[in-house]
Amino acid sequence: MNTYARRAAAALALIGTGLAAAACTADAGDEDTLTVCTNIPFEPFEYREDGEYVGFDIDLMNLLAERLDQTVEIVEIQFESISSGEALNAGTCDIAAAGMSITEERQSAMGISQAYYRADQALVVGPGSTVTGLDGLEGVNVAVQSGSTGEAYADSVKDQYGFTPVAFESMGDIATAMTSGSGSVAASIADLATWTDMIETGASDLTLVQTIETAEHYGFAVQKDDTELLDEVNSMLDEIFKDGTYAELYEKWIGEPYTGELDQ
Repeated sequence: MNTYARRAAAALALIGTGLAAAACTADAGDEDTLTVCTNIPFEPFEYREDGEYVGFDIDLMNLLAERLDQTVEIVEIQFESISSGEALNAGTCDIAAAGMSITEERQSAMGISQAYYRADQALVVGPGSTVTGLDGLEGVNVAVQSGSTGEAYADSVKDQYGFTPVAFESMGDIATAMTSGSGSVAASIADLATWTDMIETGASDLTLVQTIETAEHYGFAVQKDDTELLDEVNSMLDEIFKDGTYAELYEKWIGEPYTGELDQ
């Protein structure tokens, strides 16, 4: 079965799972196209600006596409479908670039690249909150992104601190819930870089009160048996680490010089 037929069959098989629509948004059968699964907004890694997809991950995917003589086409999809490997292994896209932390479970489900970013978690609270850290979360509903390592961390400490995790599909949904005045959630645990960027660029009524050092690392993901594309991703990363391109993009999107954080 050729690539187009395989992906068409996969899209039909996904009807009823919530993935079929995403599978049909990109011309996945076009050998000149690198289809990229992502979930937005997840600033500064992937988001929309003036109708265009931009971000650290997007720039890196454009470099990969140039290497492969292809063009990038984005497939927006639920993060949980990405992080579980379901979307990739169903043929919905060629690669996932979604600020996704490398875990043993994900490595078992997909092909994961070498690390390209070191991440931590953060505790963020809504307007008027008196919470100053994890110790103040007793009885509080805490927003997390479904399928994320932030959700996994929250689940691991919820009994210790007495809070209830509430899962949302995207970081945008979390920010809306925390600023809407509904009171459904009063705090959130999610990736530090994303909360920092979102607060600086728009969600100024939210406050980052605690950094949670989890020393995670982001990687790109491909279908489990796609070793050819995985090799290309790792070769691209090797090259840009060596020639300084990575450091330029890091400073552009993270807002500070790259000083070898991946080694920490």
